[in-house]
Amino acid sequence: MPRIKFYIARYLEELIRFKWIAIGVSIYFYARMLKKQIVEGSFQEHMSINVWDISLNIQNDSYIILYFVIPIILLISTTSILEDFNYQTLIRLGTIKKWILRSLFKFWKKSSILILIWVFMSLYMTIKLPVSWNWSPFSKSNGVYNDLFEISAVFDSPLWAFVLEIALLILTFSILHIALSLIYATTKKKSLLLVFCVTFFIWSIAGFKLLPNKFSFFAPTTYFSITQYFHAFDSPIMGVGILLGAITFCYIYLLLIDRNIKQHILSTRPYLPFLLYLFLCVIGIISTSFSLTSHKNTILDTWVISFRGVSSNFFTYSSFFYYMIVFFGLIYLFSMEMNKEIDRMGYYKIIRFRNLEKWFWSWFKKILIKTMLVLILLTTLSFIIGAIMGMKCNFYVTDFESSVLLIFYQFFINGFLQVVLYILLIFIFSWTRREPVQVLVLISSFMILMLPGVNPLGIIPVGLNSLIYTENFSPFHITLILLIANLIMYFTIKYIFTKNLKI
Repeated sequence: MPRIKFYIARYLEELIRFKWIAIGVSIYFYARMLKKQIVEGSFQEHMSINVWDISLNIQNDSYIILYFVIPIILLISTTSILEDFNYQTLIRLGTIKKWILRSLFKFWKKSSILILIWVFMSLYMTIKLPVSWNWSPFSKSNGVYNDLFEISAVFDSPLWAFVLEIALLILTFSILHIALSLIYATTKKKSLLLVFCVTFFIWSIAGFKLLPNKFSFFAPTTYFSITQYFHAFDSPIMGVGILLGAITFCYIYLLLIDRNIKQHILSTRPYLPFLLYLFLCVIGIISTSFSLTSHKNTILDTWVISFRGVSSNFFTYSSFFYYMIVFFGLIYLFSMEMNKEIDRMGYYKIIRFRNLEKWFWSWFKKILIKTMLVLILLTTLSFIIGAIMGMKCNFYVTDFESSVLLIFYQFFINGFLQVVLYILLIFIFSWTRREPVQVLVLISSFMILMLPGVNPLGIIPVGLNSLIYTENFSPFHITLILLIANLIMYFTIKYIFTKNLKI
């Protein structure tokens, strides 16, 4: 109990320091001016207001956030980091992770005062205004002076908006301080920390002033204000996903920061090509989501448009290049794995497997499983990204003529058969020539065969897994062509194994 009294006394002592009084006075005069504008606006529109019109507008005002809150928070965070980070403290605590968590606690001892002053001033300005637990008619109007129109349509009670605004500030402040702490703990460079703070402040101003509405989620001010948050995202889930992603990244970094990072990087090196491939796929899906502007679009539209590919009658460079990244990128990854198996081929493997066909299936079946898992993963990512980007979670397609079942069949069955055909062709070239450059030559040939006008009848088994083919050809017709091509390639491999043993 005496310890709690001690902390309360220290907190009150900090609260009455001159700097906080100066900040409170500055916010007071600006809030008074803002209140005057809102009251005059309500008179002009002949609508009544209550305490929430003033309180929530002051808490969500962009200029208070930009020119008071963000600079002060950055100053509190950097000063607490630079004052507290020393080797004596690290030795006493034992780990950098514990120091960051202690730094977060100290940061909140001061930051909470800023929030307290801000909230107090927003409530102080409501004196003599009608008290109500409901939105006022002015809040629900889409007027020039009212910034609460969007959140009044989302929340039944303004109290929920008030609580979520405080929660959003706590979450955003915490993420920002942890990120600054991680930067300094990793680099130990004061100059880099200050450059990051200045860049963050300038980007906050630029993002608020220059970014169009559809890119406003890049602006830091979006995550300091509940009104801007709902204005930036058609679906609040997207904002939650971004914040959760930031929290997850910080948490993983906290777990790794005390370990040998170099050793972890070396252990993940074999997975880097696949992670890069997956990153490019995700960027392509996000880019597709941005191109879908209709409010009727669903998560299936994101998936279909991302993987529609090209045909002899339909060709766009974006679809063509994305097909190259997804499918030719995938077979290039598999070719690297395949070449390792071929290079390791020796007498001991012949003795172990007795014949080449058993050796072939020992690793080829793993590639078949990985192929199907990648197709499932890409579909799942498309649905998740589509939902985050605000697409409707409905099971229909608005921008495609084919039925949903045929599209699924085309993507999974014909997509699987197409990738298998590519792999078999690459294996034949790799086995007979033993030159890695042959893979690139073969992929280049595939690209030429996908150009407009080259395959009007859809009989050349290259690129037939593009979803766009379902608009002009039966997926079962494509399955038959791909099955025949795969069988020809497989029997060619069996013939090569019986006639030509390469060790």
